[in-house]
Order: sequence, then structure tokens, then C-alpha cells
Amino acid sequence: MQDSGSIRVEGACQNNLQNLSFDLPLGMFHVLTGPSGSGKSSLAFDTLYAEGQRRYAETFSPYTRQFLERMDRPRVDRIEGIPPAIALGQSNPVRSSRSTVGTVTEIADHLKLLFPRLAELTCPDCSQTIRPWTPHSILADLLKRYPDQEAWFLFRIPFPQKTPADEAAAFLARQGFRRVLLQGQPFRLDESAGLEALTHALQHTPKEKNLLLHVIQDRLPLSVAGKPRLAEALTSCLRYGKGVAAVARVKDPNAILLYSDRYFCPRDERDFHDPAPALFSFNHPLGACPICRGFGRVIEIDESLALPDHNLTLAGGVVKPWQTASFEECQQDLERACRKHRIPLEVPFKELTREQQRFVIEGERGTTRELQELWDSGDWYGVRGFFRWLETKTYKMHVRILLARYRAYRPCPDCSGRRYRPETTFWRMSGRTLPEINALPLHQLSELFAKIKTKDPSAQTPLENIRKRLRLREDHSLYAAVGRRKHLTMDAEDAQLDQAEHHHHNRRIYRRSHRSRHNP
Repeated sequence: MQDSGSIRVEGACQNNLQNLSFDLPLGMFHVLTGPSGSGKSSLAFDTLYAEGQRRYAETFSPYTRQFLERMDRPRVDRIEGIPPAIALGQSNPVRSSRSTVGTVTEIADHLKLLFPRLAELTCPDCSQTIRPWTPHSILADLLKRYPDQEAWFLFRIPFPQKTPADEAAAFLARQGFRRVLLQGQPFRLDESAGLEALTHALQHTPKEKNLLLHVIQDRLPLSVAGKPRLAEALTSCLRYGKGVAAVARVKDPNAILLYSDRYFCPRDERDFHDPAPALFSFNHPLGACPICRGFGRVIEIDESLALPDHNLTLAGGVVKPWQTASFEECQQDLERACRKHRIPLEVPFKELTREQQRFVIEGERGTTRELQELWDSGDWYGVRGFFRWLETKTYKMHVRILLARYRAYRPCPDCSGRRYRPETTFWRMSGRTLPEINALPLHQLSELFAKIKTKDPSAQTPLENIRKRLRLREDHSLYAAVGRRKHLTMDAEDAQLDQAEHHHHNRRIYRRSHRSRHNP
């Protein structure tokens, strides 16, 4: 760096400093080292920083100085050439295992506001894009795709398989509807042919399912001139169909188009959550993984701790917690169950077959059985069953201590450490889910958000705030120096960087206030 002068310190006696005098060149990195109590903090914070901050504060009016940190004059004979200073302590503001760079820098907060406005929902079963429709948007879609074609406007009514056809016809007649579409053909239910077709359809409906009967609301040509009547027909279909309207062209009645006024997949009969900000936050029950509750990891029994040496035999004590007098009975149960199922007791555990090893660990018929059922049946409960039983006794201190010896943190099996519930991953912005965006390196994040364009005014503010925070972290010299954790996870350096941003922001405010006061 170019030489930009130096700081001259003479006679520093703050705390345990003993008449220290030196020159400190500016424009360079300086590191203070030494044993505890040698005066590093006294020199850096209580002398250099205190004097630089004190002189900087004196440039403001008395009114402004009351909002600034008050610093005492250090015990020093003279300090020359000292600029305004910023001090970053070693305190780590990360107070929760939920904290990430995204949450501390508020990028996660702006993301959860941006996703409901810009993300698109995709059905995980049929991969169809899901969006809520209005009568006018449905009409615009139909006029664009099938102009000047005739179409039936339908709504669906479910009927159980055992419903008599005449009762179903009477139910619809009371609401003013007598025409239905069955197998691509229109029928009147006040005629014998229509009742026979409905009876046949009901008889061929599986017992566990309902017949979704397509009731004809109207038959109209898709033309711009008939927009008012078309919109009225679509409104009625959405109302009677409980939010789902169907449209079938007369030329191709078997191809039925389905529209819903909510986030609902008509093909798979599946409802989805509305895109509320809470759905895109792992700190909220609506968006957090239900298994790990948004932590991304779970604590469970570690088999490598419970069975540390696979060279041991079952009789030789391969299951470590059962080699004490307290749980000697469990070792006896194990040997009894193995003799019953002809599993060798004198063979090293690693040489047993995979099925035999699973029997020892999981017990008879797996680990999903209730504990009481296992005890009553007398079946082998397995190593996991033993620990499940212990977990019911955690009100005892010694049991909690015992469990802690054999537990370990593992990535959540449900969300794979991504923290969000599955419903959150159904939403994509620019082709990526929220967990995928969180896992991107910093430069790719900046490129992604630089390409996002929107005319939605409610999305402009969170989008610009995200871009601003990403630019700061990309351009900051600390990242150029250390080059470590660059995605939206947390470490101490990222926390210090956020602290530096806060101080730098306050400094700019003070400078603007100072200029405006002297240059009205």
C-alpha cells in the first residue's frame, strides 16, 4: 500500500502500559501479540481507539454527541495523526444454533418476503405449474388457446359409488341442473338414457372412490363478443364446483381443462398452502421441517458408540451398555433370542450376516412396534428398543447421562439438513427452490439475483435489499483476505463482518449529519 503517514504515540500509560512511545504507519495491517496482561487491549482499545473515537465525536455538535458512545481521554502524553476509528470486539453475536449468515444479515428475512411474490408452485406428483385462477384469467387463457370454438362449461360434483342414479339426478335438479357429460357425451338426467348412463358410471366406480360427475352449466362459443356471459358461466362453475371449474371443447370433449381459484392441483386432488412468508422460514412451525423443527439435524443413538468394536462376539460383549450389572438382564435376553433364532454367539459381530445384525439391532419385526406390544409378546426388542425404553425414563438424571454417552447429531433424515418442510420445496424462483438458493456460493447468488426482473412493486424492496447485502459481502476486504464460508451459513468471521457493516452504516449517518449541519 502507499505510505499515508503514521500515528505518533508518546508516553502511553493506560492501565499496565509503561510510558510507551512509538510510530504506527497508516495504510497497513498491524497485529499485536503477547501474553495475557501484556497490554494488547489497553493499547488497541483503551488508547488508540478511544482517542480516535473521542476526537471524531468532538467534531459534532453537543446535540449529536449525546447519541454517540462516550469515551474517556486515555492516559497518554501526546497522540498525533490518528484518524477516526472503528473497533470490532471478539464477541460472537450468534446466540442460537438456528442462526446462519442469512438470518443474521437479514437476507433470509427478505427472501421469505420475496418468495411469495415471485416463486411458482409446481405439483410434485404431476409436475404441473399450479396457480390460482380468476374467471377473467381463465377466459383470457381460453380465448388465447381456442378462439371461436364452442365449449361446455362444467363443474364437478362427487357422488359415492352406492348413490342411486335417480337420487343423484334429483339432487342436481333441485339446483336447476339436468345435463351432465359422461364419457365425452352429453346426457339429460330427466331422460331414461341419461339415468342409464349415470347408473353405469356409478357401478363402474371403485368402492373406495367417488364418481366426479361433470355437470354442464352452459354451452357457449369462445368469442370476445360473449365475454360477459362467459365470465358469468365461469363464476358459477367455480362456485358450484367448490373452487374448481372444468371446460371441455365440443370438438374434443374427452380433453377436459381444469381450473381452480386456489392453490389446488385438480389432477391429483391435492391442496397446497398459500405462499405466506412463514412457509419460507425454518424459524416458523409452518415452514420448518416437522422432524428436526428447523435445526437441520437430529440427535439419535449412534450405533458406532453402542457397538464400538465389531470384532467382539455377541456373548463377548459387543453391545457395550449391557456389560454392566444394571443391564445384565438385557445381555441375557439377547443371548436367549439368538439361541432361539439360531444366531451364533461366538462369532464376531462383523462376520454375521446383514439380516442377523439387523435382528440384533432392530429386534423382531422392526423398530416400529409399540414398546408395550414388545414386552407383552415376549419378542426380542433389539438394541434400538432398549434405547427407546430408556428415552421414556429421561426424568431420571442418571438415564439422561447414560443416553448422552451413546447419542450423536446426524443430518435430519426427512429434510437432509435443508431445514424446510417438503411443502416449501414445491416453490421455485428462477428454477431453484429455497434450500437450493441457500446452498449457492456467494458469487452465484449475486448473479442469480442480478438477473431477476419484476414489475411487482411489493417485490422491489426485498429484492434490492438482498442485492445490497450480497454486494457488501462480495466486495468486502475481509472476504478477499480469508476466502472462507461463502454461502448462507454462519461462522465467527461472518458475524464480525455483519458487525463491521453495522458500524460502517452508523459512520455514514454521522458524516451526512455533520455535512448537513455545516453546509445547509
